[in-house]
Amino acid sequence: MNTHLAPQERDQLYSLIREKLDLSGAECPEEIKNTTMVRELPGVDSMKLFRLLGAVELGFQVNLGFEAIPQVQTVQDIERLICESREQHAARILSAGGRP
Repeated sequence: MNTHLAPQERDQLYSLIREKLDLSGAECPEEIKNTTMVRELPGVDSMKLFRLLGAVELGFQVNLGFEAIPQVQTVQDIERLICESREQHAARILSAGGRP
């Protein structure tokens, strides 16, 4: 299973994180990385995390579901959830006789 996004998609994810978690202030780390602990970013609360995951679903056209919320510790976790959702979608299509 592929658990990594293409560089352009990773940049898109990082932009969504900065936007939805309102990380434009001076307290924001200069660079977001896969190892960045999402819940430790300045000002993050459960509602901001919920809005971020909703934006990820729309931006990446995936379905993460509510069960994704407790799974998110690092940025890599979000990336993994995106890839898993894509894999599950492709598997459903293949099992129905279609093409992914």
